[in-house]
Amino acid sequence: MAEQNFSAALATWKEINLSELQKNLDATAVELVDNQKENLVGRKKLAEQTREFKKLPDDAEKFAAIKVLLKAYQGEIDALTRRSKMSETSFLNVYKLLADAPDPYPLLDAAVDQTVKVAEARMLENELTRLREENGELKKSLGEAANVEEKRKKAESKVEQLEEKMDDLIRERVTQKENELNAEYDERIRNYEEREKDLQRQVEMVKKQLRDLHMSNESAEAKLLNVNQRQEQDVAARLAELDMVAADLARANERVATVERRNEILRSEIESVRSGSQQAERAKALEAQISELEAEASRVLAALDAAKDAKTEADHQIKKQAEESAKEISARTAEVDGLKAKMKEMADYDEIKRELEIMKYVEFSGADFGDDDGEKPQLPDPNASVANKQRGQSLEKLLTSKNRRLLEDLTKLRVSWEDLSSEHAKAEEIIEGLQVDLALQRGLVEKLEGDLMVLNNREDRAGTPGQGLAGLDIGGKPDGRASPANSGSQDSSILPIVTSQRDRFRQRNAELEDELRKQFETISDLRTEVKSFQADNLKLYEKVRYMGSYRDSSIAKAGPSGGASSSGGGGGGLLTGVLGRRDEEIGKYKDKYDESLNPFEAFKGREAQRAIQALNPVERGLFSLTRAIVGNKRARNIFILYAGSLHILILFILWNTMAASDSTSHPPVTIHP
Repeated sequence: MAEQNFSAALATWKEINLSELQKNLDATAVELVDNQKENLVGRKKLAEQTREFKKLPDDAEKFAAIKVLLKAYQGEIDALTRRSKMSETSFLNVYKLLADAPDPYPLLDAAVDQTVKVAEARMLENELTRLREENGELKKSLGEAANVEEKRKKAESKVEQLEEKMDDLIRERVTQKENELNAEYDERIRNYEEREKDLQRQVEMVKKQLRDLHMSNESAEAKLLNVNQRQEQDVAARLAELDMVAADLARANERVATVERRNEILRSEIESVRSGSQQAERAKALEAQISELEAEASRVLAALDAAKDAKTEADHQIKKQAEESAKEISARTAEVDGLKAKMKEMADYDEIKRELEIMKYVEFSGADFGDDDGEKPQLPDPNASVANKQRGQSLEKLLTSKNRRLLEDLTKLRVSWEDLSSEHAKAEEIIEGLQVDLALQRGLVEKLEGDLMVLNNREDRAGTPGQGLAGLDIGGKPDGRASPANSGSQDSSILPIVTSQRDRFRQRNAELEDELRKQFETISDLRTEVKSFQADNLKLYEKVRYMGSYRDSSIAKAGPSGGASSSGGGGGGLLTGVLGRRDEEIGKYKDKYDESLNPFEAFKGREAQRAIQALNPVERGLFSLTRAIVGNKRARNIFILYAGSLHILILFILWNTMAASDSTSHPPVTIHP
């Protein structure tokens, strides 16, 4: 399993062709740097064109220049799109190559460990072979000398014991190493599988975050350059490690070859000892050599134990460093995730700021700005990132300007309302005088008509036509007596005068009634407008209170320095001066604002709504109809006209009925001649 993974890793890295990939990444990095420079030049040029466009005074020139500016913006957007596509293509190409590639460090580490263990096993095997050869040589020397047969047997038994011990030791060490390697390889394979799953999950997360990377393309390019430099450093470090491993492997191979040659020599000596061709001195020398070999073997074992301890300590240090690196990586990952989450939370900052500029433009576009104001609020650019780079007027200053304008309008309307009220009072006085005169004239007219009717009745009874007005004193001489001819002429001349005077009074009365109705309409309109201004002032008072708390908190946080705070402070001073002159109005609006926040009023409204809901459908419909009629001026006038016409119709019907009943109860009298 481990060999298959190792061979698969080698095949994968061979297919990756790291040197060619580095060349491609170098070319891509150079192209990205060139694109960054071109983007910087294009952005500067676009900013210059935008400033020149804003400086154009005429709308016609702006309309002609906006096409060029839009083309420049479109070209910049196309360049950004090409850069984004190139970055995506480069990232996907690198990802396709490195997606299935395993981490080479564990494989190289396992190869180094395996090489060291194989070298140790070969060294032990060579030592065993050398001891066997020496044992054979000793056996040969002991076979030649009869007096040393017993020593030879002891040496043989000792050599056999050594061989058995060495065999047992080798088998135990080999079994132990095999178990350790198998466990380590199984653990590493499981770790690789888990890491592969984690990498797959990370790949899914990277795919999901790829859209976010489009928004931060410039930072991604800078990070890509840093990543390339870091990869070059990692590759250089790994190449240095590979060189060190290759040097250690060459030294181990040389040592193995030396040990093999020595084993061959010892094997030949042992064979010569076994054949008995050597002398007793040779046996003694071999025994001494065996003792030396035993001592050397003990030293080798001690060195092996020391190497094991050093390896254990090195593994402990490596694990400690790996844990520290993992902690640092997790901390960096958490920091990066936090920054990404913060960026996601603040992703709509530009849009919110643009909406605030739009609201400021819509709300304060009609305000009167003086010469001391910086500039009038303008509709922000649809490109939020470019629009937010421009610093507009502060909200406090705009509120101050609008409040000042509204206060001026309110003052003008109050003055005009006072003038109209005085004119209305004068008109009412004139109307009252005219009504008194009209009442007097009506009394005189009625008296005159009564006198005329009396005179006409007398004339009818007397049977002398033309003398109805004879007894009427119209300003002539008291002692004179009018003749019948003079009486007829006076009667014919006074009636047109009276009727024309009555018509003039009626016309004047109608004109006065029209003027009075117009005055009432003007007063009602002014009252409605005053109510609307009072509602606007109440809202402005609420905004002023909010901005006052906002200004206090911003001053407490930011201090006296800052353009927005200074502008807000200037506006606040002006607002304080204006409000100082309007203490009474502000107190009235404060009382109204506090009443609107009164919970008892809200409870009263809820109780009224509950009582309305408790009515039956007929009563609820009648209540809604009444409220609609009373709340609308036109509906009230229509209802009054309808009620008046209905009463007139009823009175007319009653009068006709009474006249018909009178005519039936008193039949006409026929006069017979």
